[in-house]
Amino acid sequence: MPSQFFKKSIFISLFPITLAYSTHSFSGFDVSCYPSTNIQTNVYTACDNLPALTPANDNQTNMLLLLSDMGLAKLNFNQPNNPLWETEYSNVPFAAKTLFESVTNKQPNARLKPSNVKTPYQEHCSSLDNGADQFTQQVKADKNLSKAEKDLLIQERQNISACDRDLALIQVNPNWSIQARQYASYLNATIAFYNSNFYIATKIYSVLTTVDQPWIKETSQYMLIRSSLNGSYQSGVGKYGDLKIDKVDQTLLKNTYEHITTYFKRFPEGKYAASARGLLRRCYWLSGNTELLTNELAWQINHPDSKYYNLELDNLVFEMDRHVFQSRSFNAKNLKDPFFLAISDLMQMRQATSAEDKVLSWSELNNQKTLFKSQPELFQYLQANHLFFVQNKQAEALKYLPEHSSNSINSYLQLSQILLKGRILEKLGQTQNAQQYWEGQLSQSKSIEQRGLFELMLYPHYAQQQSANVFIGSDAKIKQASLQKSFIENEANEKSLMQIVQSKASSTDQKNLALYKTLQKSLVHQNFKLFNQAFVLLPQDAAKYKYDSETYKNYKNQPPFSDFIWVGTKITPQMQCPDLFSLTQKLENSPQDLKLRLCLGEYARSTQGYNISYVTALEKETSSFQGAIFARGQVYKDIIKSSSVPDLKAYALYRSIMCYSPSGMNDCQDAEVEKSTRKQWFDHIKRDYPSTSWAQSLKYYW
Repeated sequence: MPSQFFKKSIFISLFPITLAYSTHSFSGFDVSCYPSTNIQTNVYTACDNLPALTPANDNQTNMLLLLSDMGLAKLNFNQPNNPLWETEYSNVPFAAKTLFESVTNKQPNARLKPSNVKTPYQEHCSSLDNGADQFTQQVKADKNLSKAEKDLLIQERQNISACDRDLALIQVNPNWSIQARQYASYLNATIAFYNSNFYIATKIYSVLTTVDQPWIKETSQYMLIRSSLNGSYQSGVGKYGDLKIDKVDQTLLKNTYEHITTYFKRFPEGKYAASARGLLRRCYWLSGNTELLTNELAWQINHPDSKYYNLELDNLVFEMDRHVFQSRSFNAKNLKDPFFLAISDLMQMRQATSAEDKVLSWSELNNQKTLFKSQPELFQYLQANHLFFVQNKQAEALKYLPEHSSNSINSYLQLSQILLKGRILEKLGQTQNAQQYWEGQLSQSKSIEQRGLFELMLYPHYAQQQSANVFIGSDAKIKQASLQKSFIENEANEKSLMQIVQSKASSTDQKNLALYKTLQKSLVHQNFKLFNQAFVLLPQDAAKYKYDSETYKNYKNQPPFSDFIWVGTKITPQMQCPDLFSLTQKLENSPQDLKLRLCLGEYARSTQGYNISYVTALEKETSSFQGAIFARGQVYKDIIKSSSVPDLKAYALYRSIMCYSPSGMNDCQDAEVEKSTRKQWFDHIKRDYPSTSWAQSLKYYW
């Protein structure tokens, strides 16, 4: 490797560039995710990524898709199979981090691989185990060492087993052979290195680069790079462990560049050549030179057959996202490589969320055309995205996509083009054509991510049509469990749910989930006839289907049917509520009976009825069920207004007041009332029913 390249790097990279930082680069954050069936717009999402190049995807997802197309990354979209009740994600959409965590190298690199599976938090600890193996092999093979010296040296290296505690240096015996003393000195440098005493480590490694033993000489020269680099990093770490680039010791960093240059001068074909070049990227990062870092990364992804190729895909996209696109010195105008340009362009097509966000203009995009001369199809796809997402010109966007689709999808770019074409049909209002288009693509899909994507695109069509049959059975058209669950929980109406419950094609998991949602929603919407029809279909041991606080599991990983096995309650000797099934049978015949409705309110506020409040809130937002939503707060108001039974009225007053306890927010699903009304209730019960336990227990109104 030409030393001039490194000399130039030293001077250029010591002058960090500071530019405005755009939140368009927001990505890769560790957030809690739950899947959505809403199709992406151009609003960033970490939770609903697609196996296609889109502005909404996390940067790292888009990078992995392109790297896969380049033959560098092997992606895994498989998600574990869980019981339907416990299913969250299937294959598409996916949380971005699940793709990052499963990626592997498709193209092996030239680096020496560490034997530890997980990369430790501190870089200098990554070679702890692998370094021991190499040292042991070298000592065993060295004919200039006696057996006693070999045994001693190997044992001393085995003693260096942790990175989180200080180890004492070895006392070098002057009676040992010169070779043994050199190995012992190397171990002392290694001890200092893993003790994070990089100053001492650097001193010893420097001396050892002049010895005759080939392995010690080359390895020490390489370790000089790592030691001075870690010292540079350490110099920029703040009080709370955060790195401040502007605090990094530039002299130490300059020394690191010089050690890299020296290594390649002395060992141009060295065994650590790929790793040494990889450490150059850390120098660029610590010097704040995003342009040089980007150029080096671009060189790497375009030269996978080189002896200097050193990329590890399980960490690469994090590095590129964090150190390039999220760097304060990032400037998209400096980009020249199609890979980085594509990621940047998609990022800048996102919907702006702050005044700092700059959306890519059509002229800025078109000015990049010559830079994409090796990737014209990718460039046209980016143009189509801009027209679709930024300019809202769907018909024009279609002109930038291939007119005819191949019967076989061989790249993520091709899959992206197919997705965008279908989305354009949807946006143009060609709903029937779009559905037929997606169905055609689904029938030709070859991989789980292709199938998952087209299932997701078909989902809103089938959900709107209440096509329950496509979601059930072993040969269901929609096979992803997450979509089946979403349809049953959120979209299926009364007829569809009962169809699933009663169909022979439905799996037990599907039947149980559909039955549970039927029972919940029929209560919420006061469809007591449907509830009673569904109740008799419960398993005979339904009371066992409950949450187990010891194992944090539901019985058989199924819905908690015990929610509906409510035995009733006694409010007063005169006001007693029967079990839930008896209650709903009576309500089917007398749905306006205030005492019965009060009892349904008692169920709703019981432990077993707890989930009803949550479902009620969701059903208020959107629902596929018919019928007015039950609100126990309204029952109390109706009793206060119309009942003349003292205990009944007093209890309703008490419960109305308690709806707002203790937060002042209404927990009874009805329309909120002013605080003055709550005071009237409070005064009413205190004045007219002072001897009741409810009046006596009330100290406040909220």
